Amino acid sequence: MMLTSTGLYILRNQLRNLLNLTDTIEVLPVNNDQNSTENLLKAINTIKEQTPIAIRNFSSQYGSNGSDSYVVSNVCSNPEIYPLYGDSTHALVFRTYGPWWINLPSYQETKNFTRWENHFTSRDFIDIEFRDFVYECYSLNIYETYNPGTLEVVYVGKEDHYGNITWHRIWSFPQPFSIVLSNNEEIIIENGLQSRNDLFPDHIKTDSSVLQSLDSNTYTRHTCPPAARLPRIVKISLKDKISFPTRLVRLEFDHSTASYYSEIDTVILSGKILPTDSVLNESNEQREPSLTAIIDEQNEESSSSMDLSKLPFDILFIICSYLDLRSLIRLSSTCQTLHNQCLHPLQFQSLNLQPYWNGLTNFTIENFFLRHCTRTRYISLAWSKSLQCSSFNQLLNVCSNNLVQLNLACCQYLNGLYIKIIVNCCSNIEILNLENCISLSNVDFIPLKYLDRIRSLNVYRTKIDYRTLLPFIDNNKKYLEHINLGSCQKLSDTIGIIKLLFSRCTNLRSIDLWRTYGLTQNGFFSLVGSHFDTGEEKRRILNLSRDEQEELALLYSSINMPMGVNNEDIMAVSEHCLQLRQLDLLGSSIIMESTVECVLKRCLSLEFLDLSFCDKISNETISIWICRYKNFFKRSYSPRMNDDIYTEFD
Repeated sequence: MMLTSTGLYILRNQLRNLLNLTDTIEVLPVNNDQNSTENLLKAINTIKEQTPIAIRNFSSQYGSNGSDSYVVSNVCSNPEIYPLYGDSTHALVFRTYGPWWINLPSYQETKNFTRWENHFTSRDFIDIEFRDFVYECYSLNIYETYNPGTLEVVYVGKEDHYGNITWHRIWSFPQPFSIVLSNNEEIIIENGLQSRNDLFPDHIKTDSSVLQSLDSNTYTRHTCPPAARLPRIVKISLKDKISFPTRLVRLEFDHSTASYYSEIDTVILSGKILPTDSVLNESNEQREPSLTAIIDEQNEESSSSMDLSKLPFDILFIICSYLDLRSLIRLSSTCQTLHNQCLHPLQFQSLNLQPYWNGLTNFTIENFFLRHCTRTRYISLAWSKSLQCSSFNQLLNVCSNNLVQLNLACCQYLNGLYIKIIVNCCSNIEILNLENCISLSNVDFIPLKYLDRIRSLNVYRTKIDYRTLLPFIDNNKKYLEHINLGSCQKLSDTIGIIKLLFSRCTNLRSIDLWRTYGLTQNGFFSLVGSHFDTGEEKRRILNLSRDEQEELALLYSSINMPMGVNNEDIMAVSEHCLQLRQLDLLGSSIIMESTVECVLKRCLSLEFLDLSFCDKISNETISIWICRYKNFFKRSYSPRMNDDIYTEFD
């Protein structure tokens, strides 16, 4: 029997372990050891297809916390939807899609990172764990069952004895991959930007209604609207791409060109497996990462007859400002003049480190960025993995009062100490993003109430509650323009928070209440400009626990909380709603046709309306609205086999 070098290495260590067993085991017959060795040899040559067993981290999800509908954990199963195509609650679905969110004022407000990072296009990610280590990987299969084509990058993780993980990129769009259709036909894609004629050669029949409906210039990637509306498996070859055992996979997506939500049934990793407890690293040495992790693996040199160093400072500064961070640091190593120019603090006024999440470490912060961030006004540490509190403190102390924007999205290492550092160091901060920082407790957020210049706050999918938000809103009422409370299910006093926002924050331009717990019909009335039942408001307070009632009484008193909303406030809210551009009513069983028609008549700027799974709105009525109002309507359906794949969009 032939063994690979990895197999021999594992076998050697297993045999070494056999010599260290207790006396009780040593008296066992020899043939048991032989059976153990034979079982090991059989195990390391087993080819296995694995589905995920856990999700270690992710950026967003469509479903609610604690639910099993539209959540990322739905990929932790065998295929349940494929080969059907359509919207399914059993799929993985991320929070956003298309240009809708990118065009919102709340998003535009955060676009202060001017340095062009053209290689980074990811907007969502998911870190997946499989049960067994794979030492010889064959392929990774992603089952796409709704609006496919948004995968951008694939990483695999390497673990050491201490649980530390280093991520290695093994594929990015448009590198070669293949598409497996529901009839098991596999189509090799040499370049992801191929047209239909390239995707479906002569030997593949394209006379079916599904394939004929695809535009001749269709690409495998979305071109908005999507063209390839059929279920498929994206197969990425991993042969000879991974030199270490792995059980961790990270997928990154870009949904900005999709016209609706993309959905994934499951992800399957195929290869020769090793028992988890038999994976040993060859070295326990801990090496400090160097700046090359951010710069790149390559260090190319080029010669040119043009002497850039002789250009005036301001001209050269503008030229350098067009470089991405990796190129800027590379250029700084060419000569002393360019070193001083490229690493001038003004080049780091806007510092987006999210594209370099995999190389951002305590070492790179302490030995590089601390020297050059004295003028930094906008900084993003989003998606970074594990920055120590001391490094974080030093960085924000260097930025100090200059800092206007801080993005910490999906930073799961954060705790209350980090929040205190933000408040103590960044008194002038205006834009703060803490979305999906699920590691923070409700108490950890409380220091935020002392900030007083916030224009935009994003706390999507966090445990923030009224103890922080009520005083925070009152303290920032003159400046607050955008607030995202989506999927915040620990607010407790949701209605009180909303009332305070609309009564005090005169500059408020957008509020995201996606899947916010506690938003009753009474609260909805106050939002859209209708009278609400004050009796129900009193009953709502009485239904809270005694401790919460006492805390709210103190908070309401300290901020002079309005106990009712008058007609003038209601009319003001209604007038603001007239500029509404997008409205998502998916799954709203209480929404009546007359209510929707009122919105259609008054909101003349409305561009998009999602009425999926709205039980009280008929297809016949939607057909009438399409002719009358000319808006873009979306109506999803359950997974099905249907050649008429365009019925969902009108």
